[in-house]
Formats: sequence, C-alpha cells, structure tokens
Amino acid sequence: MRIRQIMPDSFQPSKSLGNFGISFGDPGYIYVIRSGSRLKIGRSTNRTSRLRQAKTWLPDGEILGVKPFWNHQAVERYIQLGLAMFWYKGEWYDFKGDEFEESFIDEFIAFDDTDINRNSIDFIYFMNSSGMSEYTLEFSTRKSSKLRFQREESVHSINRDN
Repeated sequence: MRIRQIMPDSFQPSKSLGNFGISFGDPGYIYVIRSGSRLKIGRSTNRTSRLRQAKTWLPDGEILGVKPFWNHQAVERYIQLGLAMFWYKGEWYDFKGDEFEESFIDEFIAFDDTDINRNSIDFIYFMNSSGMSEYTLEFSTRKSSKLRFQREESVHSINRDN
C-alpha cells in the first residue's frame, strides 16, 4: 500500500490571511526533531515520507512536532535565522543548556497539528514575542549569506573557525 499525503484537502486558505499580509502559497510542514542535545529544524511537503526518512538516518531521534504552514520555505528560513545564536551545523541547533530551548520547543509544539491558517497567523506573533525576529531583521541589514550569518552569530566557537 502506497501512502499518499502531499497536502490535505482541508488546507483551504482563510480570507483573513490577507489582513496579516500572508499569501497562501507554498504549503508544507516544519518539523523539529531532537537527537541528544541537538534539534534539527527542517521542512517538507510530504509529512509521512519525511518522517519515514528521518527514522532511517536518525533512528533514535524524537519527533517533537510537525506543523503545517503556508509559505513553509520562508517559515523555515525565518526560524533558522531566528535561532542563529544556537546554530551548530546545517539544520542542527544546540542550545547548550540555554533556557530559551524549552521556550522554543513549548511554543513550537503549541502550533496546531492541522490548522495551516491559524499556524501561519500565529507564526507572526511567535517570531515577535520570542525575540527571534530581531535576528531576521539583523540578517536583512547585512550583505551576507544565511550560512555566513549563522556562523558569525553562533555561540559554538567550533563553527566560527570553519
């Protein structure tokens, strides 16, 4: 039996999205997986397939959440920029015991598992209330790649030398 789950039919754009400046393109999922002391933050348009893949390359990983968003590529980028201070490598983040990790996880888990419209609107509040939007604003003022920005901002000295 082949599992087919690209985007549920229930992903219908709300008329209120425009009031928040949100377009309803590029639907997909943002996921957070824990492995040891690190978090992997990524995206996918096929939730089932991606989770199956994750279990092969990270069999002991704990899936903390997989949440739907409009414009999921941009959402992933904003989260990854917002967490630049904790960037470790690739899509991996290590909070080194910082209390912000628990707050980030709690807020991410609080996003709805199915309501793409609510999540996309709540994302604006999430970024602003967490302080993560300050990193995205700082990134926009620099003439830098995302990787270079993450290396410059990360608390992990190992990555500053690479």
